[in-house]
Amino acid sequence: MTITKLSLSLISAALTLTLAPAIAAAEAPANIEIAGPDNTTLDARIYLPDGLEAGAPAVIMAHGCGGMWSNDDPSAGAINEIERWGLELSAQGYVAIAVDSYGGRTPEGVAWVDFQYQCSGSTYAGDVDPYTDRVDDLDAALSFLVDVHEVGEVALFGWSQGAQAVMVAIAETPRDANVAYGTPPTYGAAVAYYPGCGSALGYGLSSTKDGYWRPARPMRLHQGTADSLYANCDRRADNAIANYASGPASAHPLTWVEYAGVGHSFDNTGGHAFPTAKCSASELADPSLAKSCAQRDADVDSLAFVLAEIN
Repeated sequence: MTITKLSLSLISAALTLTLAPAIAAAEAPANIEIAGPDNTTLDARIYLPDGLEAGAPAVIMAHGCGGMWSNDDPSAGAINEIERWGLELSAQGYVAIAVDSYGGRTPEGVAWVDFQYQCSGSTYAGDVDPYTDRVDDLDAALSFLVDVHEVGEVALFGWSQGAQAVMVAIAETPRDANVAYGTPPTYGAAVAYYPGCGSALGYGLSSTKDGYWRPARPMRLHQGTADSLYANCDRRADNAIANYASGPASAHPLTWVEYAGVGHSFDNTGGHAFPTAKCSASELADPSLAKSCAQRDADVDSLAFVLAEIN
């Protein structure tokens, strides 16, 4: 496995990447319902390109623990980072779908808006398991995309808790055994933004063991060094570097990107406009732009990654 470790602080103006503008048109996004696991009905938001044909590439997006909807209002669309990606991907000719893992599971007598918040320490933290329920939701979205839109290759995107589900869905082994699956995951690639990588994720991580998690498909993993979740993700990436590297010809490279001094949710700014270029050298030198530069770097490189891997 090829593991590449990058730091934004090492990127110079000479490496600034500019993306070509999207070449396809897109339909207006729509809120829909899809069949979920265990007879649940899941809310979702879909972003379709114009002139959709069978075999189009697709991306499934998984929200963080704070819920999927802007201001907890589905009529306002998805949160910034999901809406930005959905709009850009559909404009690039991809089918994109974001799945709300919480709304359709709201227990009777519980306010929908309260169940949309499941971060650590909150009343409903862990009610929807990111390592089982939310992985099943990704599979449900895949089934919907194949059955309804006849998509081709599919990538996964996840943020925070949703990124944890993506790490499980794209892994080379089960969470409880260091034995590769006989059949690799269906998904062709994955992008994860600031997941939690602690022992609850599984794969043998403990205070004395670094575990055995690694992706079965090409993957990008992004984290700020000031994120409280950084240390365990760094351990897992470094462990993959030390124990599962197989050279640049690997079919499932992991690119681990760390952003110096940047915290959690670094990409939830900037509205819905997708960045077309990374920060210049002068912008990188401005501490007040660290979060914005991390977002631009991650988004620009991740889009190039998806366009190359899933098409």
